[in-house]
Amino acid sequence: MDILNELPPDQFREVDDLLAFVSIYDDRRRTKAFLRLLRRHRRAIRGGVCVEAGCGFGIFSEAMANMGARKVYAVEQNPILARIARKRLASYANVEVVEEAIQQFRPPEPVDVLVHDFFGQLLYDEDLWALDHLRFQPQLVLPSQAELAYGVVDSRDYVDESVTPDVLAGLKGALVSGLFEEKGGELRGVAVSWNYPTGLSTGPVDIRDRPGDLLVFGLRILDNGETVCEAARCPNWSYVWTPRAGDRFLLRFVPDVFGSKCLFEWLE
Repeated sequence: MDILNELPPDQFREVDDLLAFVSIYDDRRRTKAFLRLLRRHRRAIRGGVCVEAGCGFGIFSEAMANMGARKVYAVEQNPILARIARKRLASYANVEVVEEAIQQFRPPEPVDVLVHDFFGQLLYDEDLWALDHLRFQPQLVLPSQAELAYGVVDSRDYVDESVTPDVLAGLKGALVSGLFEEKGGELRGVAVSWNYPTGLSTGPVDIRDRPGDLLVFGLRILDNGETVCEAARCPNWSYVWTPRAGDRFLLRFVPDVFGSKCLFEWLE
Protein backbone atom coordinates (compact mmCIF):
# COMPACT_ATOMS: atom_id res chain seq x y z
CA MET A 1 0.00 0.00 0.00
CA ASP A 2 1.49 3.32 -1.13
CA ILE A 3 0.34 6.93 -0.79
CA LEU A 4 0.09 8.27 -4.34
CA ASN A 5 -0.89 11.91 -3.85
CA GLU A 6 1.02 14.84 -2.38
CA LEU A 7 0.41 15.40 1.35
CA PRO A 8 1.96 17.74 3.93
CA PRO A 9 5.00 15.97 5.47
CA ASP A 10 3.44 15.45 8.92
CA GLN A 11 0.23 14.05 7.46
CA PHE A 12 2.21 11.81 5.11
CA ARG A 13 4.13 10.29 8.03
CA GLU A 14 0.96 9.74 10.05
CA VAL A 15 -0.89 8.06 7.20
CA ASP A 16 2.20 6.06 6.21
CA ASP A 17 2.45 4.74 9.80
CA LEU A 18 -1.24 3.86 9.72
CA LEU A 19 -0.78 1.82 6.54
CA ALA A 20 2.29 0.16 8.03
CA PHE A 21 0.19 -1.09 10.95
CA VAL A 22 -2.46 -2.38 8.55
CA SER A 23 0.30 -4.39 6.89
CA ILE A 24 1.61 -5.60 10.26
CA TYR A 25 -1.80 -6.82 11.41
CA ASP A 26 -2.41 -8.45 8.02
CA ASP A 27 0.49 -10.73 8.95
CA ARG A 28 -1.62 -12.97 11.16
CA ARG A 29 1.25 -15.33 11.87
CA ARG A 30 3.20 -12.45 13.35
CA THR A 31 0.26 -11.33 15.50
CA LYS A 32 -0.43 -14.87 16.71
CA ALA A 33 3.27 -15.36 17.53
CA PHE A 34 3.28 -12.24 19.71
CA LEU A 35 0.05 -13.23 21.43
CA ARG A 36 1.58 -16.64 22.22
CA LEU A 37 4.58 -14.80 23.68
CA LEU A 38 2.30 -12.77 25.94
CA ARG A 39 0.47 -15.89 27.11
CA ARG A 40 3.82 -17.50 27.91
CA HIS A 41 4.50 -14.61 30.30
CA ARG A 42 0.96 -14.19 31.62
CA ARG A 43 2.12 -14.63 35.23
CA ALA A 44 4.26 -11.49 34.91
CA ILE A 45 1.40 -9.66 33.19
CA ARG A 46 -1.37 -10.65 35.61
CA GLY A 47 -1.58 -8.01 38.35
CA GLY A 48 1.31 -6.06 36.86
CA VAL A 49 1.89 -2.65 35.33
CA CYS A 50 2.37 -3.10 31.59
CA VAL A 51 3.36 -0.85 28.70
CA GLU A 52 2.79 -1.41 25.01
CA ALA A 53 5.35 0.69 23.15
CA GLY A 54 4.04 1.88 19.81
CA CYS A 55 0.65 0.35 20.47
CA GLY A 56 -0.84 0.93 17.00
CA PHE A 57 -4.42 -0.36 17.13
CA GLY A 58 -3.92 -1.54 20.74
CA ILE A 59 -4.25 -5.28 20.09
CA PHE A 60 -1.55 -6.32 22.56
CA SER A 61 -2.72 -3.78 25.15
CA GLU A 62 -6.16 -5.35 24.94
CA ALA A 63 -4.65 -8.82 25.33
CA MET A 64 -2.73 -7.77 28.47
CA ALA A 65 -5.83 -6.12 29.93
CA ASN A 66 -7.74 -9.37 29.39
CA MET A 67 -4.92 -11.31 31.06
CA GLY A 68 -5.51 -9.37 34.25
CA ALA A 69 -2.91 -6.58 34.13
CA ARG A 70 -3.54 -4.09 36.91
CA LYS A 71 -2.65 -1.22 34.58
CA VAL A 72 -1.76 -0.98 30.89
CA TYR A 73 -0.24 2.12 29.33
CA ALA A 74 -0.80 1.98 25.56
CA VAL A 75 1.82 4.42 24.29
CA GLU A 76 1.49 5.69 20.72
CA GLN A 77 2.85 8.94 19.25
CA ASN A 78 0.88 8.84 15.97
CA PRO A 79 -2.39 10.78 16.58
CA ILE A 80 -4.37 8.72 14.05
CA LEU A 81 -3.30 5.43 15.63
CA ALA A 82 -3.81 6.82 19.16
CA ARG A 83 -7.38 7.75 18.23
CA ILE A 84 -8.02 4.23 16.89
CA ALA A 85 -6.51 2.70 20.04
CA ARG A 86 -8.64 4.88 22.33
CA LYS A 87 -11.79 3.74 20.58
CA ARG A 88 -10.77 0.08 20.76
CA LEU A 89 -9.74 0.26 24.41
CA ALA A 90 -12.42 2.62 25.74
CA SER A 91 -14.24 -0.11 27.67
CA TYR A 92 -11.12 -1.15 29.65
CA ALA A 93 -10.87 0.74 32.92
CA ASN A 94 -7.33 -0.59 33.44
CA VAL A 95 -5.98 0.80 30.13
CA GLU A 96 -4.73 4.34 29.50
CA VAL A 97 -3.76 5.47 26.00
CA VAL A 98 -0.79 7.86 26.09
CA GLU A 99 -0.16 9.89 22.94
CA GLU A 100 3.60 10.24 23.20
CA ALA A 101 6.83 8.77 21.85
CA ILE A 102 7.94 5.85 24.01
CA GLN A 103 11.40 7.37 24.55
CA GLN A 104 9.71 10.45 26.07
CA PHE A 105 7.25 8.53 28.24
CA ARG A 106 7.77 8.69 32.00
CA PRO A 107 5.38 6.24 33.69
CA PRO A 108 4.08 7.35 37.09
CA GLU A 109 4.86 3.94 38.60
CA PRO A 110 7.38 1.09 38.13
CA VAL A 111 6.76 -1.00 35.01
CA ASP A 112 6.69 -4.79 35.18
CA VAL A 113 6.31 -5.65 31.48
CA LEU A 114 6.99 -3.72 28.27
CA VAL A 115 5.76 -5.16 24.97
CA HIS A 116 6.92 -3.86 21.61
CA ASP A 117 7.24 -4.70 17.93
CA PHE A 118 9.94 -2.29 16.80
CA PHE A 119 11.96 -4.64 14.59
CA GLY A 120 12.86 -3.72 11.02
CA GLN A 121 13.75 -6.02 8.15
CA LEU A 122 17.40 -5.62 9.16
CA LEU A 123 16.59 -5.73 12.90
CA TYR A 124 17.69 -2.22 13.92
CA ASP A 125 16.63 -0.22 10.83
CA GLU A 126 13.29 1.04 12.17
CA ASP A 127 12.42 1.95 15.79
CA LEU A 128 14.26 -0.56 17.96
CA TRP A 129 16.74 2.16 18.92
CA ALA A 130 14.00 3.75 21.05
CA LEU A 131 14.21 0.90 23.58
CA ASP A 132 17.85 1.79 24.15
CA HIS A 133 16.78 5.32 25.17
CA LEU A 134 13.90 4.69 27.58
CA ARG A 135 13.36 6.98 30.57
CA PHE A 136 12.37 4.01 32.73
CA GLN A 137 13.56 0.45 33.21
CA PRO A 138 10.94 -2.29 32.88
CA GLN A 139 11.44 -5.53 34.74
CA LEU A 140 10.68 -7.56 31.60
CA VAL A 141 10.80 -6.62 27.90
CA LEU A 142 8.94 -8.76 25.37
CA PRO A 143 10.60 -9.66 23.08
CA SER A 144 14.00 -9.06 24.67
CA GLN A 145 16.24 -10.66 22.03
CA ALA A 146 16.64 -10.66 18.26
CA GLU A 147 19.27 -11.38 15.65
CA LEU A 148 19.89 -10.73 12.01
CA ALA A 149 20.96 -14.10 10.63
CA TYR A 150 22.80 -14.48 7.34
CA GLY A 151 23.78 -17.09 4.80
CA VAL A 152 25.69 -17.42 1.55
CA VAL A 153 24.07 -19.29 -1.34
CA ASP A 154 24.54 -19.99 -5.04
CA SER A 155 22.60 -17.50 -7.16
CA ARG A 156 22.04 -20.17 -9.85
CA ASP A 157 19.50 -21.74 -7.51
CA TYR A 158 17.48 -18.50 -7.38
CA VAL A 159 17.76 -16.45 -10.57
CA ASP A 160 14.85 -16.66 -13.01
CA GLU A 161 13.45 -14.97 -16.11
CA SER A 162 12.85 -11.71 -14.24
CA VAL A 163 15.84 -11.51 -11.89
CA THR A 164 18.56 -12.65 -14.27
CA PRO A 165 22.31 -12.77 -13.54
CA ASP A 166 22.65 -9.40 -15.30
CA VAL A 167 19.95 -7.87 -13.11
CA LEU A 168 21.62 -9.31 -10.02
CA ALA A 169 24.97 -7.85 -11.06
CA GLY A 170 23.34 -4.42 -11.25
CA LEU A 171 22.30 -4.68 -7.59
CA LYS A 172 25.87 -4.80 -6.28
CA GLY A 173 26.06 -3.02 -2.92
CA ALA A 174 22.26 -2.82 -2.53
CA LEU A 175 20.31 -4.75 0.10
CA VAL A 176 17.01 -5.73 -1.53
CA SER A 177 14.08 -7.23 0.37
CA GLY A 178 11.85 -9.87 -1.20
CA LEU A 179 14.09 -10.29 -4.27
CA PHE A 180 13.77 -14.08 -4.29
CA GLU A 181 11.50 -16.63 -2.69
CA GLU A 182 13.32 -18.39 0.14
CA LYS A 183 13.87 -22.14 -0.16
CA GLY A 184 14.66 -22.82 3.51
CA GLY A 185 17.99 -23.48 5.18
CA GLU A 186 19.70 -20.36 3.81
CA LEU A 187 20.62 -18.80 7.16
CA ARG A 188 23.71 -20.22 8.87
CA GLY A 189 25.26 -17.46 10.99
CA VAL A 190 24.51 -14.27 12.94
CA ALA A 191 25.60 -10.87 11.62
CA VAL A 192 23.93 -8.56 14.16
CA SER A 193 22.27 -9.19 17.52
CA TRP A 194 20.28 -7.16 20.03
CA ASN A 195 19.01 -7.74 23.53
CA TYR A 196 17.54 -5.70 26.32
CA PRO A 197 19.17 -4.04 28.21
CA THR A 198 22.61 -4.51 26.59
CA GLY A 199 21.57 -3.18 23.20
CA LEU A 200 23.01 -3.71 19.73
CA SER A 201 26.03 -5.85 18.91
CA THR A 202 27.56 -5.68 15.45
CA GLY A 203 30.96 -6.00 13.81
CA PRO A 204 32.76 -7.27 10.70
CA VAL A 205 31.60 -10.69 9.45
CA ASP A 206 34.04 -13.00 7.64
CA ILE A 207 32.53 -15.34 5.02
CA ARG A 208 35.71 -16.41 3.22
CA ASP A 209 35.06 -20.06 4.11
CA ARG A 210 31.48 -20.00 2.80
CA PRO A 211 30.97 -20.79 -0.90
CA GLY A 212 28.37 -18.90 -2.90
CA ASP A 213 27.87 -15.61 -4.71
CA LEU A 214 24.67 -14.37 -3.06
CA LEU A 215 24.37 -13.04 0.50
CA VAL A 216 21.03 -13.30 2.29
CA PHE A 217 19.77 -11.92 5.62
CA GLY A 218 16.73 -12.76 7.73
CA LEU A 219 15.38 -11.44 11.04
CA ARG A 220 14.83 -13.78 14.00
CA ILE A 221 12.99 -12.68 17.16
CA LEU A 222 13.75 -14.67 20.29
CA ASP A 223 12.53 -15.21 23.83
CA ASN A 224 14.93 -16.98 26.20
CA GLY A 225 16.76 -18.35 23.17
CA GLU A 226 13.62 -19.77 21.54
CA THR A 227 12.31 -18.42 18.24
CA VAL A 228 9.16 -16.29 18.55
CA CYS A 229 8.90 -15.31 14.90
CA GLU A 230 11.24 -14.96 11.95
CA ALA A 231 11.45 -13.63 8.42
CA ALA A 232 9.64 -15.69 5.80
CA ARG A 233 7.66 -17.61 8.42
CA CYS A 234 6.00 -14.30 9.31
CA PRO A 235 5.56 -12.85 5.80
CA ASN A 236 5.65 -9.16 6.78
CA TRP A 237 9.41 -9.63 7.29
CA SER A 238 11.07 -10.91 4.12
CA TYR A 239 14.59 -12.08 3.42
CA VAL A 240 17.05 -9.43 2.24
CA TRP A 241 19.48 -10.19 -0.59
CA THR A 242 22.63 -8.74 -2.13
CA PRO A 243 25.24 -10.03 -4.60
CA ARG A 244 28.46 -11.09 -2.95
CA ALA A 245 31.29 -8.63 -3.58
CA GLY A 246 33.91 -9.70 -1.05
CA ASP A 247 34.86 -11.93 1.85
CA ARG A 248 34.07 -9.58 4.75
CA PHE A 249 31.17 -7.22 5.30
CA LEU A 250 29.88 -4.82 7.93
CA LEU A 251 26.40 -3.61 8.86
CA ARG A 252 26.18 -0.37 10.84
CA PHE A 253 23.17 1.61 12.02
CA VAL A 254 23.15 5.36 12.43
CA PRO A 255 20.46 7.82 13.58
CA ASP A 256 18.12 9.08 10.87
CA VAL A 257 15.44 11.78 10.85
CA PHE A 258 13.01 9.10 12.00
CA GLY A 259 14.45 5.96 13.59
CA SER A 260 17.76 4.69 12.27
CA LYS A 261 19.15 3.63 8.90
CA CYS A 262 21.47 0.84 7.83
CA LEU A 263 24.89 1.37 6.29
CA PHE A 264 26.27 -1.72 4.53
CA GLU A 265 29.75 -2.15 3.11
CA TRP A 266 32.08 -4.82 1.81
CA LEU A 267 35.42 -4.54 3.57
CA GLU A 268 37.47 -6.75 1.26
